[in-house]
Amino acid sequence: MRIKVIHFFLLFPFIFLISCIEKYWPELDSKYQNAMVVDGMITNEPGPYYIKLSSATTVNNPELLPLSGYHISITDDAGTTEMLSEISPGIYSTSATGIQGIAGRKYKTQIISPSGKTYQSDFETLKSPVGIDSVYAEFEAHPNNTGPFPTEGYQFYLNTDVAASDSGFLMWKLERSFEYKSDFKIRYIYAGALLPFSHSDSLETCWKTDKIMQIFTFNTLGMTEPVVTRFPLNFATTDTRELTIRYSLLVKQFTLSENAYTFWNSVKEQNSTEDNLYARQPYQIRGNIYDPESPGEPVFGFFTVAGISVKRIFVDRPAANFRYPYCTLDDADYKNVGTVFLSLPSEWPIYLTTDANGIRALPNQDCIDCQLRGGSIEIPDFWLVQ
Repeated sequence: MRIKVIHFFLLFPFIFLISCIEKYWPELDSKYQNAMVVDGMITNEPGPYYIKLSSATTVNNPELLPLSGYHISITDDAGTTEMLSEISPGIYSTSATGIQGIAGRKYKTQIISPSGKTYQSDFETLKSPVGIDSVYAEFEAHPNNTGPFPTEGYQFYLNTDVAASDSGFLMWKLERSFEYKSDFKIRYIYAGALLPFSHSDSLETCWKTDKIMQIFTFNTLGMTEPVVTRFPLNFATTDTRELTIRYSLLVKQFTLSENAYTFWNSVKEQNSTEDNLYARQPYQIRGNIYDPESPGEPVFGFFTVAGISVKRIFVDRPAANFRYPYCTLDDADYKNVGTVFLSLPSEWPIYLTTDANGIRALPNQDCIDCQLRGGSIEIPDFWLVQ
């Protein structure tokens, strides 16, 4: 179940030219250009809550541009309203001590443009969250159509508690964190002069956290017992560095209304890579934001009202063969040592390593500074040390 979600919910799929398949560009009315894209949510977790506003440009040259200067509010059915603050271009936030999502209450948002144009969602009930019973990992080998070996790694699964209703609508979003190391220790530093580096392992270990850009949905309609068992989530492979030391998966389970489920399930289906995308023509998925005076105006995205349950697990390095690309020293790395003396101050500091014989070498900096692979040397607050 490998599902790609386009960030900020720009839902124009792009059909690329591949062999034997004719490129297809959808013919869309000009009204879809510069349409508003909304990404917002309120849950039973304490705030702050965020709403992101963007403008979708053309399909053939897609780009999301942040929309600033809007007035956005969230209102509940008890009459409580909070105005959001724009904390960065296109990103609006409630205060940490502001409006609080409560199961059973209804919520809506209103968006007013700088020119006075009003958009809104209808009231939607915040569902009581279904609990997560367990999240677990099993080591598996999956077929690999592009290489001689199967793809090995941890397949994550989830079991839910029994839902209070026999018509549960669920969605899962995931966040991964993992510890990894650079391939070489730092032995020398150049910043105008070449000097020994005393803290050789200071940039060796990093932790990286990012969202898994897949979406998972399921409903319990028609089930004898409204419970989800052994639901497959993401597959973390030994083809990357993510399982080399320790890996953590944060699972957020959202209990949705049927309206929200229909939207998110449509997003999942449209962006699924399991289907033959080239055989399907793209379609537009309309959200729950509209202009009351012009209901036909396209507005994309969704203001989601949902109950949420959260669970985090950790797994350690599996006993497996790792096949991720790693750095080795070659002749060019030894020859390039002298180039540091020709470098510009804007390129400093430059780090060097040594081989087993103590000979200096200048590898690619992402082989020696783990931060250049997207991580941080700061250990996360939630990390469990082995």
